[in-house]
Amino acid sequence: MRNSVFYLVAVSAFAVAAASGTPAIAQDTAADEAVDTSNDIVVTAQRKPELLSKAALSISAVTGNDLKAAGVVDATSLTIAVPTVKIDQANGLQITIRGVSSADGTEKGDPSAAFMLNGVYLARQQSLSGAFFDLDRIEVLRGPQGTLYGRNATAGVVNVLTKRPTDKFEGAINGEIGNYGTYRTDAMLNIPVSDNFSLRAAGAYNKHDSFLVAAPGVTSRLGQDQDEYAARLSAELKFGGEGQGNLLLVGDYAHQGGAGPQGVRLANFYSGFATTRPLYLAPSSAEARTVDYAIVSDPYQDNKIYGVTGELNWDFGPVNLTYLGSYRVFDRDSRSTYISANSGRFAEQYVSGKSAANSQELRLATSGDGPLEAVAGLYYFREHATHMNTVLHDYVGYALYAFLQNPVNSESKAVFGQATYHLTDTLRVTGGVRYSKDLKSRDGVTIFNRTSQVLDPNTYTVASVNDAKRSFSKVTWKAGVEYDVSKSILFYANAATGYKAGGFNDGCRSGSDACTSPVADDALYYKPEELNSYEAGIKGRFLGNAVTFSAAGFYYDYTNMQLSSPGPLGQTTLNAGKAKIKGVETSATITPSSRNRFDISFNYLDAYYTEYRPTAALDFAGKSLDNAPKWVVGAGYTYTAPLGNGGDLSAHVDTRLSDDYVLTNFANGTQFRNPSTTKTNATLTYNAPENRWFVQAFVKNAENTITFSGYGSGRVYVSEPRLYGARAGVRF
Repeated sequence: MRNSVFYLVAVSAFAVAAASGTPAIAQDTAADEAVDTSNDIVVTAQRKPELLSKAALSISAVTGNDLKAAGVVDATSLTIAVPTVKIDQANGLQITIRGVSSADGTEKGDPSAAFMLNGVYLARQQSLSGAFFDLDRIEVLRGPQGTLYGRNATAGVVNVLTKRPTDKFEGAINGEIGNYGTYRTDAMLNIPVSDNFSLRAAGAYNKHDSFLVAAPGVTSRLGQDQDEYAARLSAELKFGGEGQGNLLLVGDYAHQGGAGPQGVRLANFYSGFATTRPLYLAPSSAEARTVDYAIVSDPYQDNKIYGVTGELNWDFGPVNLTYLGSYRVFDRDSRSTYISANSGRFAEQYVSGKSAANSQELRLATSGDGPLEAVAGLYYFREHATHMNTVLHDYVGYALYAFLQNPVNSESKAVFGQATYHLTDTLRVTGGVRYSKDLKSRDGVTIFNRTSQVLDPNTYTVASVNDAKRSFSKVTWKAGVEYDVSKSILFYANAATGYKAGGFNDGCRSGSDACTSPVADDALYYKPEELNSYEAGIKGRFLGNAVTFSAAGFYYDYTNMQLSSPGPLGQTTLNAGKAKIKGVETSATITPSSRNRFDISFNYLDAYYTEYRPTAALDFAGKSLDNAPKWVVGAGYTYTAPLGNGGDLSAHVDTRLSDDYVLTNFANGTQFRNPSTTKTNATLTYNAPENRWFVQAFVKNAENTITFSGYGSGRVYVSEPRLYGARAGVRF
């Protein structure tokens, strides 16, 4: 604790000194009314609309137009726009923020960072896939958000916000073609039916061939492809006098087809991978992506994602009421090839199941110009998953090996409140608290059959009962102070806590029904993980708004980390002891003229275990956490040349340099090190007058850098290779 306080004070002193020691900045904004916020982004991260430059927390926000220009078409490419966030395709989508992550993408697992769609928590992060079209913006909150968001927001929050209906008739059509047989298209139509009622319809279709390479003799479909379509219909009704109330309804549907995610062998990247110090082989892009094993089943995925969300707002004068409700379904059906732990045996693998999630939230927030800003609310979430199972054919002498879990339930209830009080015109204090109670349960079995591949209860043998039930509760809080150094520069400091509920592994507890092979509690159950965060930062604009900047320093105390690793079959999650995380994040946008824009970021991270033994003989104290490079640098430049016809020609290049980092198999303490990398992207765009249409050439990952982003018992998933092509779009 003494170290964390010292670190926070040091960062605070540095930030205040930096602000107070730049008289030119203060003079530049001395004229209060001269501050221009026209290019600022309005965000709702703190459950209220505010300018991004005035939000007293570590937050990045990227508009839908900027996402499209950068080629961010799915969650894994979000790193292009937000270099401090890492999202990988592993067993589902795995997000890492400041070294905090979760590798458990199973039906019982929870992410450490909360994925949100229009403010609604997504239980299965894979279901975010079909949402990346017709976007208003994406907000990324770094650090624990245990007060206003709460559920599984230890690392932070990624909130994808789609476009709302407007009172203007408009439409758009966009298309893309590229290598690997890439075809993408999306369209939007907005119709104001009346003065108070508007509709917005949008859809997208995305397709590309496999990014993998077939070794001689491999003729099956390879996976790592895409064949997806999605649609969304939004309706907004305004009612009451002078816009007193509004109701937004959104329905969406997406289908994920193609061969689906499919890995390559770990031997593509490492030798001696069964030891604690595997040797990185530095494969070429093609070598890293080569499938050199027999695909024993024709892979496919047939996943359906759909849901409906309603948001009701009513202005009572002194307070505003908001109700946010949603029902979402992720229906999964897929087949792939399973690679056993020694990468020498292969089997047919099926994964199917259905997750239905019900989310309800009710909030009251103050309005007006008083010294107190407050929000309080109630939250309820329930997920019910059925027939989620994995079936392995011909695995080590078994004709059939399966996990049949039915049902898997998760329930969360919370009450929360947060308030900010204006002590003076420039000084504010914030306090917040949340009480969360979580209940998790599962009924299931692990079965095998030595003679038949039919799931027949009369012939298969129950290897173990997978019944478990446990509840968890926690009070999380936030305390903060913010100070306006000038009208355009903000200093803030926050202390906050984060919490993610515990859970269970396969097996059953002694004394439970039908449990013939009980598992000890410390192996069956794992505890909640908890994080205490201390952060100070400064952000703002100066030099006539030619420079926008932010800088933050943070320190985390992290206990009972939930670490997941694949076993010979299934996945096991255990608690690590303790970890420390500290770092500095900086970013700046410099616009010396209307033609030139520079984007720069530098991020330093020191994330390591202080107490953890993955095995009795191996001490991880001092070793790095997963997905935690020491430094990440981002740089971008855009040159825009106006043309005589009123259009413009824009050239953009950006690059991300990352230090090396590790991924760990916690079952045996093996750390796989990914080397330092660079990935560079570039675009050349012609925008017609009044932005009526555009055409763009692009390249992503010009270096053709390949890293592996997740693994499962001998199988690893690889990142995208070099992509290039052209985009075009028209608005009307």
